[in-house]
Amino acid sequence: MNKKILILFFPLFFILVAGNGEAFVPQTPHLLNLMIHKIKQPAGLVVHQTRNVMDVSKAAGVETKTIQLDEKLVYVSPDKFRSEIISSDVPRFSVESGPQFVKVADGKIVSLEKSSVDFYTDILLYRDHDSLLQQLVLAGVDTERVSFQRLDNKICYFIGQTPLNQKEPKGLWIEKESFFPVRYVIEKNGWTIRFQYENWQRVSKTWYPMQTTIFVDDQLFARIDVRRFELKSGFPAALFDVNSIRGRYPVSSGNLEEDKKAPGQIDELDRQIEIFRKLYE
Repeated sequence: MNKKILILFFPLFFILVAGNGEAFVPQTPHLLNLMIHKIKQPAGLVVHQTRNVMDVSKAAGVETKTIQLDEKLVYVSPDKFRSEIISSDVPRFSVESGPQFVKVADGKIVSLEKSSVDFYTDILLYRDHDSLLQQLVLAGVDTERVSFQRLDNKICYFIGQTPLNQKEPKGLWIEKESFFPVRYVIEKNGWTIRFQYENWQRVSKTWYPMQTTIFVDDQLFARIDVRRFELKSGFPAALFDVNSIRGRYPVSSGNLEEDKKAPGQIDELDRQIEIFRKLYE
């Protein structure tokens, strides 16, 4: 009897040892599903935050100044999002509904394209793994590759292709132990944009990062501090009706590119990122 037990035990032992030596790496859809299951998806979410944007237009090399924007974000499952700058004297907001997007500032439509530095919300909005996977693909992330990487002394799953040179890899880092997304890097309009999500807190069963830091080409661009977030639902559909908003607000010249260059009509974030790039390129 003892010999039979030993015969069965040793093969099992070596299988377990071999399994420990080669850690299982889940495929992207499964990994995204685990992440989404951890942070949960309520019917609606309202976030009150302060965004401090580096005021590079006044950078004289003596003191770093910031532009403070108080914002209200509204997330509605599965793919609707609204951001309002409440510290402005005039209405400034953007609305995202599936593939549609519109940004309004000073009573005029200034863009139909999401700003590069606002893509951090994708990871927090799309909490269906198929939709989120599609967003990663659209952002240029190689979703066919998943590997382990060490980030800030923590082991993370990394979705993306590690480049052969020393450039910042594009992709998404998910902490192995917590399944929280902690870093997201994309390349847009010639810029490398890095988002870092920190200090995840919970309301009911839903988690949200209380700090997000944004870097443009490795230079600090903005810090976001969440004052509070709450679970809500039952928002009016008109808040997210992109077509209706486009019908209510004019574009003065009929040319969005010209309007974006006009004084007073461009969103402060877009203005700062243009100056930022010129300063550091």
